[in-house]
Amino acid sequence: MDPARHPVAGVTIPLVTVLDAHGDPDVDAARPLLRHLADGGVTTLMLAGTNGEGPALSAEAVRSYAAGVSTVWRQMVGTGARVTATAPGAGTAETVARIGALADLGLDAVVVLAPFYFRHTAAELRAHFREAAGCGVPVVIYNSPGYTGNPVTAALVRDLLDEPGIVGIKDSSGDPALFAELCAATRPGFLVAQGAEKQLAAGLRAGAAGLVPGVGMLAPGLCVELFRRATAGDHAGAEALQRGVDRLTAIFGVRPGVSGVAVVKAALHLLGLCPPHATRPFAPLTGVEVAALHETLAEVLPQMSSPSAR
Repeated sequence: MDPARHPVAGVTIPLVTVLDAHGDPDVDAARPLLRHLADGGVTTLMLAGTNGEGPALSAEAVRSYAAGVSTVWRQMVGTGARVTATAPGAGTAETVARIGALADLGLDAVVVLAPFYFRHTAAELRAHFREAAGCGVPVVIYNSPGYTGNPVTAALVRDLLDEPGIVGIKDSSGDPALFAELCAATRPGFLVAQGAEKQLAAGLRAGAAGLVPGVGMLAPGLCVELFRRATAGDHAGAEALQRGVDRLTAIFGVRPGVSGVAVVKAALHLLGLCPPHATRPFAPLTGVEVAALHETLAEVLPQMSSPSAR
């Protein structure tokens, strides 16, 4: 696989699934957000992940959104555009079915979580990812133990390196020691991406090839510049920009202790980028929460260092 087109390399935005007032995916309403990301220098999208509410959406809804967004994105960005989509499932059968539903869309990869709800042995997780890798689409492992309850260990990744269909891993564990092990447990064509927003610069120092920052939807240029500086060897500059990313994560304090999906969508709505609607049972922000979010954004976004990051 061409490293320049690898689905894990560079800055990947885990895109929200833009919904209409009835809860249906709305590709046309996503256009302002997609233009904002393209103007910020982003080339790669990940659909239907945590920010994209993937596990709460039907396979048909994810397929429809992925087909539409992929077409629009490739038209906007051109030959450098890359699109991946997540295939979550409580078990392997559901995961494989979701991969199958996406197989003919020409995606650059599918992103595969460990099964969720039940706890599984290492052997069971290994079998799960091997079966996903046999579906004929490049697979990126997504380690999100806070959601799945099934952590992907470095030993498991090493066991899977002989699977040519598995091309990388996005690690959102927030564990620096594990992340360093993942970066060390690699082979040609297998790359590692940092999904913990407060550890982007540190992840690049540890050997990450890519970043997957959810708050990058608010300030794509900031994250692209952070990646550029780090890969050019300017780690001090990257750390300075990391502080800007850290300030952005203050938005999650508006509704602490739960998923940030509703908060991110409300923030994007305040910026005029997409509607605020989220899947049930996510509740819309209250007037008090919206006011607090508006105040937080007003404090944070002017501090971004480049015009394209605002």
